[in-house]
Amino acid sequence: MIKKIVLCLFALLFVGCGVETRTIDKASGDSKTYLFFKDFNPNNYYVEFFDRNNNKNDDTKIIMARSDDKYYYEIDGINNMINIWKDGYFYTIDNQLKNYSKVESPVKDYSLGILPYDIKGLRTKGYETGEEKVYGKNYIYEKYELDNGETTYYFSGNDLVYVKYNSIQNVIMFKYNLMKDDVSNKLFEIPKGYLEMTY
Repeated sequence: MIKKIVLCLFALLFVGCGVETRTIDKASGDSKTYLFFKDFNPNNYYVEFFDRNNNKNDDTKIIMARSDDKYYYEIDGINNMINIWKDGYFYTIDNQLKNYSKVESPVKDYSLGILPYDIKGLRTKGYETGEEKVYGKNYIYEKYELDNGETTYYFSGNDLVYVKYNSIQNVIMFKYNLMKDDVSNKLFEIPKGYLEMTY
């Protein structure tokens, strides 16, 4: 009988140690997401992620960078794809064949839903928080509802680990690698000697 009571107490203690799911209607600048991104400038940044849409060990690197009206997006894995938008043109660069194509196009921003853009609004934006298992490990999450989906940021302590963007079209899962606000203009240049392909 005493053994059963002790086991029940342990079970209650264990269940009580989990992080309760809560909804914060209005934040006060203390969310992990806001504190992580509070100095982020959506008009000038360089961010790296690792793709986690297929498995937890994928070393495909996703690079997003912006310098005012110039935008850079690269997938660097088994295949390499570089897209650059500048001066009203969209460039696709092939480093293997050392060529590029160029067409008139507005910027297609791949960071929407991944990186926050209204940092001031993020300070007080409501969210859901709790604990969730990702690839076998528990993380504290903060989930934000957006106009076109929802974004969940996963943290270990105060460190961002994963970002999941769930839109109408698909679900994107990235592992955070690094972020800096120093963007070199060289990133947006077409390598010298590359041949322009016209169609």
